[in-house]
Amino acid sequence: MKSKFVFFSIIILLLFSNKILADDKALAGADFEYGQHLSGECVTCHNSTGLGQGIPKITGMKTAVFIKKILAYKTKEKDNAVMQMVADRLGEEEINSLALYLSKTK
Repeated sequence: MKSKFVFFSIIILLLFSNKILADDKALAGADFEYGQHLSGECVTCHNSTGLGQGIPKITGMKTAVFIKKILAYKTKEKDNAVMQMVADRLGEEEINSLALYLSKTK
């Protein structure tokens, strides 16, 4: 019985560690402090006042979700002129840095 528990524990640990490594690889070039600097523009709208106006919360968002949403605005798959303009100005390093910073912020 103990050996089954250890086996399943190892499997879960391996699966989880692969996910962490994949997230780290996806955020290559990300800089937490740069993300913090860039987020100054984001929080102009994405704040407690904006939430009441239908503007979503972006702090605490998972990195993969943030990146997917920003890229959808960048490629004009998501419709919002302001967000398309903002996303269009962001390169990979900026997007990854914002994703890293916002994922660690509540």
